[in-house]
Amino acid sequence: MNKRHSHADLQLYAAGLIGFQLLHVRTLKDVTRDLVTDRYFIGTESYMILVSSGYNGGMVVDGHYRLLRPGSFFVCAPGQLVELSRHSGLETGLWLFYFQVRTLSGNNGDTVAQESSQGDLFPFLGEAVISPSSQIIQIAERIGSNWNDQLPSSRLRCEAGLLELLSYALSYREQQMALAMESARMELERNYRNDITIDGLAGIAGLSRYHFMRIFKEHYGKGVMEYRTDLRLREAKRLMENPAYTSLSSIAHQVGYKNETYFSSLFKKQTGIAPAVYQRNQKRRIAAYSWVNLGQLLALQTIPFASPIDHYWTDYYRSKYSDEVKVPLSHQYDFNRKALREAKPDYIIGIDGFVPPEEQEDLHRIAPSLFLPWEEDWRTHLLLVAEFIDRTEEAVKWLSRYDRKATSTRELIAPFIRKDKLLVLAVSGDEVHAWGNRAGSAFYDDLRIGMPVRLADFSWKERVEPHELHEFGADRILVQVDGDATSRKTWNQLSRKEDWLKLEAVHNRKLNFVTDYPGFQAPWNEYSADNRDRFLNEIPALFGIGGSRR
Repeated sequence: MNKRHSHADLQLYAAGLIGFQLLHVRTLKDVTRDLVTDRYFIGTESYMILVSSGYNGGMVVDGHYRLLRPGSFFVCAPGQLVELSRHSGLETGLWLFYFQVRTLSGNNGDTVAQESSQGDLFPFLGEAVISPSSQIIQIAERIGSNWNDQLPSSRLRCEAGLLELLSYALSYREQQMALAMESARMELERNYRNDITIDGLAGIAGLSRYHFMRIFKEHYGKGVMEYRTDLRLREAKRLMENPAYTSLSSIAHQVGYKNETYFSSLFKKQTGIAPAVYQRNQKRRIAAYSWVNLGQLLALQTIPFASPIDHYWTDYYRSKYSDEVKVPLSHQYDFNRKALREAKPDYIIGIDGFVPPEEQEDLHRIAPSLFLPWEEDWRTHLLLVAEFIDRTEEAVKWLSRYDRKATSTRELIAPFIRKDKLLVLAVSGDEVHAWGNRAGSAFYDDLRIGMPVRLADFSWKERVEPHELHEFGADRILVQVDGDATSRKTWNQLSRKEDWLKLEAVHNRKLNFVTDYPGFQAPWNEYSADNRDRFLNEIPALFGIGGSRR
């Protein structure tokens, strides 16, 4: 009896494009007393809500029998035949609320009533179990007591009561949907090693294949097969940490893959590291003391076992490496010191300028430690880390690959950028900042895009006012705006100011715009080889070359 709908169907309600009108209220008391049989049929020319106040026998809809108890609550569709039966000695007290569903249609916004024998306009049909049941009975009684009153205020109370009943029905539907999806997810968790099918999981949830796939992603943030892959690879990582499991082929088969090559390809795609290298890395326990140190180690095919994983501007690191980072670090020294003493790392890597000398001394006592000079560039950082953990050869190869990629990217964007001097602006909250020479070094050093002279005066970012923008002499401007309302308002105000409209880059339409791009507000947090490589991949799209950046 309950028609399945997806969450997308509720968007019409949220947008105010569907309304409801109470048409009629009936109360049934001892309706079968004078009948030879104990059956009573109710036609439903419109939608109908049935609420029971007592133990009222049973109800049959579409061949399904349900006992009626205090608080029994049913939503019926137009055209359905409802049969009531009363058992001897039982009281009867039923409310029937007939209502109409209306949708806005036409270009003039007129409200037009639309009904369907299948009940297409309301996303829940059938029984809703509400606890405590007294809530439903009280609402029904309130509607019933106001219905025969001709006062406009009473009629509004009836309409409000109808909406309240419908909200309970939808809330129950949402809860049932969540439970159904969780049942399917738990089945996937139990049987991810096997060839479980999407159709089978959809059957558990009581949904079509298409709706199940869509709602699963809405609930859990990833598709069904992607979720299963994550489960399999998480188990594979756990096995790799166990010295008793040395055969990758055996591990692949144990987590559900018959082909080791396919398993290795998926593993590297997810972690960025080949499974054999990952397995070898389990023998060393390296701690990354700051956010930026994580990106230095990732470029060397090393995932630290201890690291801050609370990057506030992106969930990239949490989603990919939260399983591998066994010891999450904070930004509080006493907490980190205690955690690292208990974890006993082989190495600790930090940034000299971020860690006070006395704290560095304590960390040196825990394990051999390297604190990188912050004034050096990210390439030097990579080479110093590589030397410290005996990965110099990997670092040299990585830099060679990166330089080839930079050359290729430079050739791709050269016809578009030409000799333009580029200014990067970050709009966050009510402030506008210009990126300095170090923040924008991927553009100015690696891709050799022209840099406004004034950027040589600061490394990371500097707050600028609209009247100062002309001083940069930029031929092209890349603007990143945070996604919050305040940032959007700041950008809208800036883009209308005369100081902005008079800029040469704006006048020549050499303006590129991106929104809610992670990392623009604090570029020093991503000043590492791994992030530089990923950022280089996206630079063409930032200028509108090659489609979407995401």
